[in-house]
Amino acid sequence: MSTNHRWAKRLTQAAVAASALVGIAWGGQTVASASTLAIPDISEWQGKLTSTQVSNLKSQVSFVINRRQYGSSYVDKYAANNTSLYAKYGIPFGEYDYATFTSAASAKTEAKNFYNRSNKNAKFYALDFEENDVTSGTTNAAVKAWYDEMSSLTGKKLIFYSYQSFATTYANSARTKFDAQWIANYSYTPTISFALWQYTDSNYLSSLGEATDNSRAETSVHPISWWTDGVTTALAHTYSYSSFRTGQHVYLHKGASKYVDRTKIDTSDRQKFYTISDVKPLTMSNSKQELYIKELGQWVLSQDVTGYWVGQHGSFNLHDNVNIYSDSSLTKKTGQKYKNGTQVAGKVVKAPDGKSYRIKTDKGYITANLARLNHAYFESMNSSKTVTTKQKIYAYNKTSMTKASRVKSYKKGTTLNVTAIKKRSTGSRYYVLTNGNYVTALHGHVDK
Repeated sequence: MSTNHRWAKRLTQAAVAASALVGIAWGGQTVASASTLAIPDISEWQGKLTSTQVSNLKSQVSFVINRRQYGSSYVDKYAANNTSLYAKYGIPFGEYDYATFTSAASAKTEAKNFYNRSNKNAKFYALDFEENDVTSGTTNAAVKAWYDEMSSLTGKKLIFYSYQSFATTYANSARTKFDAQWIANYSYTPTISFALWQYTDSNYLSSLGEATDNSRAETSVHPISWWTDGVTTALAHTYSYSSFRTGQHVYLHKGASKYVDRTKIDTSDRQKFYTISDVKPLTMSNSKQELYIKELGQWVLSQDVTGYWVGQHGSFNLHDNVNIYSDSSLTKKTGQKYKNGTQVAGKVVKAPDGKSYRIKTDKGYITANLARLNHAYFESMNSSKTVTTKQKIYAYNKTSMTKASRVKSYKKGTTLNVTAIKKRSTGSRYYVLTNGNYVTALHGHVDK
């Protein structure tokens, strides 16, 4: 590619990017997020992919973003294999550099190494800037140096990635030079301008047999063809979590603009927690439920809220693979995960920004998003005041339920009469039988 051609292309891209980044200066993006096929980001953590996996992956993704390196000093073990397979099977892909540079000079070197190592079939290149290793100069200067060096090497689109809070703190000026913003926020829709939103760290792909980070393209900013250089894939409409129940707690997003009846939601009523008073099925936009918020006297769409477990519940059953973090902001992964189906004990705590909740376990912090997990104990009695055992259980004469306090066993399928359900300080529950003994209220052991 000639220098003149490269600069002409970059000027065109800059014009497109400028319109997309107006929201950065003016305080946010008002367009709604579009649903697409999966857009996973993949690294050596997903292993060395096979031809069969990638062939099957093609029908499940719009495009893939693959890690090439972890700074200059470490090349992703399977980047060459995986990107070659994407190219072979016609999957559009970009590559990203997990930044570890310490200065503007080392940022330039890191960019050069990244480009030289990359698969030149990549449609775009991304800087993953989510930790501050800069010890000389400013972070904005280092990010700008990375961008400038990459711009001198390629005419392809350059993407900036980070968590929302990190992006605005450490690269708020330098990131505006990039062609698009790829923003991670697992709690709610980003409140800064974005073209790609990494909304989860656990989206299951059957072709790979595991979960990956996943993103959604904001197609009103850039269509899928912008990312893939015209290699289009089919769009599959997906819906927001729509299995809410009465009594659950939800956070109304900043971007929630209208109620179900299409009247305006006042800005002062957004970014607050509410309790659901009623639910109804409704298919509208990206929602399959409408939720009645008594405090507002209005119905809202399920896509405009995120639900969280609030208060203490003792233990939780996971519906998904969930990453473990060392901080309650969920920005620093420990490298460990709880697997789908695991029962986890933990304490519910509020996130530092006050806009979401986390669960503190003995290994770190996980999300308290009710779409990802459910409390492990029943917390009420049914009208018949009975429970049926799902497996062999024991009755105890002490609420501590130690082996020494067992007084009777009940086989699977036994119906027991109960008089009350009690809560321990940890949030765990137990039933009181009519004879005064106690049995667990765990979902896995009894049903009501």
